[in-house]
Amino acid sequence: MSERVRQAQVGIVGGGPAGMAAASALAARGRSVVVLDEGQRAGGQIFRQLPPGVAPPAGVSEPPSHDHGHELIDAFEGAQVELVSGATVWDSKPGRLWFEHAGESHLLECERILLAPGAMDRCIPFPGWTLPGVTTAGALQVMVRGFGVKPGRRALVVGSGPLLLPTVTALLAAGVEVVAALEASSRWNALRALPGVIGNGARLREAMWYMKQLVRAGVKLRWGWTVLRCEGDRHVERAVIAKVDGQGRPRLGTERTIEVDVVGAGFGLVPAIELGLLLGCDSRHLAARGGHCLVVDEQQRTTIDGVFAAGEIGGIGGAEVASAEGALAAAAIDHSLGGPAVSEPLVKQARAERRASDAMLRAFAPLPGLYQLANDDTIVCRCEDVPLSEARAAAELHGRSSRAIKVGCRAGMGPCQARICGPSLQQLATADPACEMDVPVVRVPVKPVRASTIVNAPG
Repeated sequence: MSERVRQAQVGIVGGGPAGMAAASALAARGRSVVVLDEGQRAGGQIFRQLPPGVAPPAGVSEPPSHDHGHELIDAFEGAQVELVSGATVWDSKPGRLWFEHAGESHLLECERILLAPGAMDRCIPFPGWTLPGVTTAGALQVMVRGFGVKPGRRALVVGSGPLLLPTVTALLAAGVEVVAALEASSRWNALRALPGVIGNGARLREAMWYMKQLVRAGVKLRWGWTVLRCEGDRHVERAVIAKVDGQGRPRLGTERTIEVDVVGAGFGLVPAIELGLLLGCDSRHLAARGGHCLVVDEQQRTTIDGVFAAGEIGGIGGAEVASAEGALAAAAIDHSLGGPAVSEPLVKQARAERRASDAMLRAFAPLPGLYQLANDDTIVCRCEDVPLSEARAAAELHGRSSRAIKVGCRAGMGPCQARICGPSLQQLATADPACEMDVPVVRVPVKPVRASTIVNAPG
């Protein structure tokens, strides 16, 4: 067998909470497991670890959920699991995963596949969002928590959803002054979510911890605010912010200008379902869970035999959902390989975490008015430099589908393959925030890799 071909009973894509929980549980059941992860170390986005040899800043405190994260990491690192870090999976068929690692092409042959690739940031364009220094909330967390980088001195964090608070605390830990934290949704929407999570003590403790950190740092979370535009010469220097109404539309006369050199915008997350679609798995659109997500049954089985999915790929849910579904998927995979039946408590735990998460997500869904922030000159596709005016002209001439818009102006046809612009492109191009995004079209390679990786693929 070639050195570039690995074999295992189970191949897992993603080393976040779902992947780690599943891998540890399967290894404990005596199954051979290989985990393919793009990061340098296991943990995923929420439990991201610094590179080996890099110490975290002194005196940094962590939210309560990270206690569970450390337990997951410790169990994973102590398990008989092969982790391939820096692995980019670019093609897949049932029982086979092709990936690029250290500049070479590799193949993992496995009896079962678990997809746990996580999610991507949802981008909603606004004037100035392409200026250096303006990035997604998730990217800021990668810089700070994944590489120990201090991205600037004065930061604005803006958007909607639970991702904002971890971004604020990450920046504070890095020594960055957070000038403002803006939540587009209203305080009332957040209160309406309480009945759905009141029985989930872990989530309530988490929220209280974050609010205490903001109070200690003197950062006020402003409800019903957003960014209108960013300005600067070659780099963001200031941001114009304003209050918004219940639909996310700016309120006239409330504009303020603040001096910043970093802006983190986080308008929620989108499930990374490309590999699942490539494998032929069915998907469905659930707006509250981020858009298109894979269909799974009560034991995390997809519609393709031998392929399972857990975590954000089945709908945005957070670390609690991901780890519970990872444990459930491990039991189901083990059962499919001849192990004991899946226990009912695992099923109930995963479903309970989903219910609590869904209640929170409904409160922080992207507001339709936010899609009106962009003007005609605002770039909506960064890869192909397509302004909003061209995207709308393409939609008017060729049709409302994502394919029609792409044909008309090339938006979504660049290196990122619509990962950045795709989730919002149709709403922007059609001027219809209620327009449902088409199911993404996936092709090999699913992610950018070297041409030699494709040419020299084993198997």
